[in-house]
Amino acid sequence: MILAVLSGMVAVAEARELTAAFSSFTEVSSALQRSYAELEGQVSLLRAELERSRHARARLAGRFGQLLEALPAGVLLLDGSEVIRECNQIALELLGAPLCGQAWEQVRARALSGGSVFGGDVALPGGRHVSVSQRALDDGEGRIILVTDVTESHLVHELLGRNQRLSAMGEMAARLAHQLRTPLAAALLGASQLAGAGDERVRTLAQRTTARLHELERLIADMLGFAAGGGGPPVEVLVSAVLEDVVQSLAGRLRLGGQLTIRTRAPQLQIRASRAALAGAIGNLVVNALDVAGPVASVVVEASEPRPGIGCIRVSDNGPGVPASLRSRIFEPFFTTRPGGTGLGLAVVSSVVQAHGGQVRLEAEGPGATFTLELPALGTDRESQHE
Repeated sequence: MILAVLSGMVAVAEARELTAAFSSFTEVSSALQRSYAELEGQVSLLRAELERSRHARARLAGRFGQLLEALPAGVLLLDGSEVIRECNQIALELLGAPLCGQAWEQVRARALSGGSVFGGDVALPGGRHVSVSQRALDDGEGRIILVTDVTESHLVHELLGRNQRLSAMGEMAARLAHQLRTPLAAALLGASQLAGAGDERVRTLAQRTTARLHELERLIADMLGFAAGGGGPPVEVLVSAVLEDVVQSLAGRLRLGGQLTIRTRAPQLQIRASRAALAGAIGNLVVNALDVAGPVASVVVEASEPRPGIGCIRVSDNGPGVPASLRSRIFEPFFTTRPGGTGLGLAVVSSVVQAHGGQVRLEAEGPGATFTLELPALGTDRESQHE
């Protein structure tokens, strides 16, 4: 009986322990589930944050790449081992491929001809000029190389020096020309008097001398015109009046051969210009055309207003034209292909037209040569023509 009671008590105790253990397990399991759920939530947050960070880095890298490509200079990113890790398209164009993965020293020796490249301009093999600068990265692991194309500024510097030399030469030529004018005038007067002599040989010699003296006079006029540039102060002047001055100044030259036709499609066309300088420039074009085309030369000077506010003067001839290989150089001072030519006639035309705010060009098509002068215009009227 007692054993039965004891056995029952043990069974009850074991049941209670099992119940307590199960209850404890249930509580621990619930706690673990809650912890796991919280951990999953934190992991999800971390994943989302990591994804946002990854997207942000990708956007930043994309913007950095766009910035590199948008920069007007070549950019090279070097690591601590002086190896190029990144570069933009301009760097490839300036220094040539390959760049990324190459040692900077090898690229420098290949593309920049070795030696120190910092602190001055460097000439590339293709004729371009670059300026190279550098800056260390903030973490000290590598540096950035900046390669800037300075070809245009280099050309501007060269042109500035050339213009300064030409200016000094022009001043010297002007002084020399002024000194030659007085003895030249005396020589022309003497030659013209000898041209009326009774001796045929003396007259022939006097005529040849006069022709050569006129050539010298033209050379002096070209030198003075080139040195003066645009001439005197501009005034309102009719283009038709300027063309009349051209005809009068070339009367003697036209007696030697050639025909000049003036067409004024806008008799009341006005411009602001130095009348003498503009007439001299147009006269240079006409004389050049007469010389090139020879005794059968036919030169046409036409004035018009092709569009409001623009006065146009075209000088055309029936000569052989200008070879394509020479078109880019014809306005250069002292450039000529004719024996005895000064090389200043077209240079004077260009300087005068530019000084008046206009432009002159050689038309690319058509027989012979056609030079077009465009100048700011003030007014127009009806058409007329005379020869």
